[in-house]
Amino acid sequence: MSDGPRDRLVAVGRWCFGDRRGLVLWLGLVCWFGLTWRVGFFIQDTYAMANTLVALAEGQLHVTELRYSLTFGSQPGLYEYQGRAYGRNYGMLALAVPLVWALEAGATVVAPRLLLVGLWAGLGLVLVTQVAEFDRLDRDRTRAVGSVLVVALFVAGVLTATDLPTDRLALVALQLSTILAAATAGLVLYRLVARFHGRRAGLAAGVALGVATPVGFWATLPKRHTIVATLVLGVVYAFAVSRSREGEAALRARTSAYALAGYISWIHAFEALFVVAALAAVDLLTARDRSVRALAVVGLVLLIASTPMLATNYAISGNPAQPPRLLPSVGPDAEFAPAEAGGGPADGGEMPSGTPTPDSGETPAGTATTPGANTTAADGGGGATPGGTPATTTGGDRPPPSLLDTLRDGADTVLSFAGGSVVGGLAVLTQPARLWHIFVRSGTIPSVGYALNDAEAIDLAVLEAMPLLGALAALPVLAGRRLRAMADRTLLPLDPRDWRPARQTDLLVATLAAVLTLVYLPRLPLFSTLTVRYLHPVIALGAYGVWRVPAVRAGLSDMRWAVGSYLASFALALVALLGGVGGLGLAVGEAVQYNALWNLAAATVCAVAVVGWTLSDRFSDRTVAVAVALPAGFASGYLLLSGLVYFRYGRYAFDVVRVLADLFPAL
Repeated sequence: MSDGPRDRLVAVGRWCFGDRRGLVLWLGLVCWFGLTWRVGFFIQDTYAMANTLVALAEGQLHVTELRYSLTFGSQPGLYEYQGRAYGRNYGMLALAVPLVWALEAGATVVAPRLLLVGLWAGLGLVLVTQVAEFDRLDRDRTRAVGSVLVVALFVAGVLTATDLPTDRLALVALQLSTILAAATAGLVLYRLVARFHGRRAGLAAGVALGVATPVGFWATLPKRHTIVATLVLGVVYAFAVSRSREGEAALRARTSAYALAGYISWIHAFEALFVVAALAAVDLLTARDRSVRALAVVGLVLLIASTPMLATNYAISGNPAQPPRLLPSVGPDAEFAPAEAGGGPADGGEMPSGTPTPDSGETPAGTATTPGANTTAADGGGGATPGGTPATTTGGDRPPPSLLDTLRDGADTVLSFAGGSVVGGLAVLTQPARLWHIFVRSGTIPSVGYALNDAEAIDLAVLEAMPLLGALAALPVLAGRRLRAMADRTLLPLDPRDWRPARQTDLLVATLAAVLTLVYLPRLPLFSTLTVRYLHPVIALGAYGVWRVPAVRAGLSDMRWAVGSYLASFALALVALLGGVGGLGLAVGEAVQYNALWNLAAATVCAVAVVGWTLSDRFSDRTVAVAVALPAGFASGYLLLSGLVYFRYGRYAFDVVRVLADLFPAL
């Protein structure tokens, strides 16, 4: 390769990953997520999304083929307009379409299972090559040992490989898209934290997001929440860059934030509305350039970014302000027969008896039978015709709406859904018991029905799902100090335009977190949200907040001690959790709640140490490192055991993992 193309490739790599550490982090997270990747359906509405992806990859918006279907049961997430069935979250599915094409092209040469093994091994070799370039490592020895390990796993994967039907490649692409998005979320957080606190803190933040938060849990479960969380972090990062630059460079970064926020509307317009509102409010409050030109450019970029959503809505219903979610549903009581005769569940029906199985309707995480879960007030009923095609009612010929009608419908939608969510969220703030179950302790909540979960309490509260958030207990102390600083204008100016970029970014993060939490409070707590998935973007923002706490960063002063503490905590977690599962004979819900109690204990230790370090000198940096590593280790244990022990469905993407998983107890 000549110097010219090579230099351009390096420039693209730096633009995407920032530096070698960013590339290593991204590759490492992709490989980590692949270890517990199962090709299958964990949540019922994934069927509708996968079928919509099949249609989109074939160049159409409406679903004509139910490639993935239950023999009996519902397929929520399909909507009807004039006799055609449509899906939702088209912006998310559009990202997976190139992956469908690439996998199908590769499958013409290599068997699908071997193709996945080869892709994983290829990424592993690139990862080893990049790690070997770090100065403190022996380059030749690192490459040799790492390459041998990757090749050994590849050979084991080939020897244990079973058949993977080519018609599952659309589902594989859908899951792979969220795997890549979750890894990108870690990369974005790395670059965001590194901008303010250096690469060491940034790398720790990115790794923790992938291995010690619900971002890792949802990486292989294709829901919109992972994509939205990644885009929200991207909005924050672009905003932070815009506050660190001047002139046209600042404007480009500023418009990038609005472009990412606008793209969210193609995935979920409801969330995009609040992301854009929060971004616009903080942007106008902190921007140094409020000229008409700058505002016009920002508005134009936002409009362009929203155009795919408007065009998709118009193509489906003739009304750009009416997303598919507001159309009548073909379910949730509709039953579907598989497209091919005599088939069983699309994932192979490998569910062991006694395990809560979303495929059989026993774990309805995301089922449309729960108020507020995946349905809207506009949802209606429907049926199904034999052969796998949903029976829909004809909407009749209606003239296209006028511009005035479109604007009025859009305003009504905002008032009814957005306004109602804000009012409902404010009401929930007056219910301490409800907030406790959402944010601190789940257990078996009296007001939540678990019948469709086979009476298993498999959900975690926010702190149980991410015990690292215990470090945020220091925020009241830090906020008090900041308020005292604001009293002295020489320490912290009153005008937000004069704040440092880190302070301005904090304001955006706090605003986004508050707004996105408030509007979802009326829907919570719910059964089968698993890790309060509606607050997934807020949890990602919380990860940024954790590494803004000085005590947490101080724990990284001795990196070897910090890494060793995490590995020891991870080992302790596996021993404690597996010992409890095996020794106490726990069922699925009991095992999850047992894990939750350990997570809460670890979060408490973390909170005490971080607050103690913040208030006095009695807590050393090493003590804080151990205290922060403890919740990270138990959260990693939950992620690993969720894939190997707690929840079993479908088939592992890599059969060598299946062989190892058989060594663990099955619930």
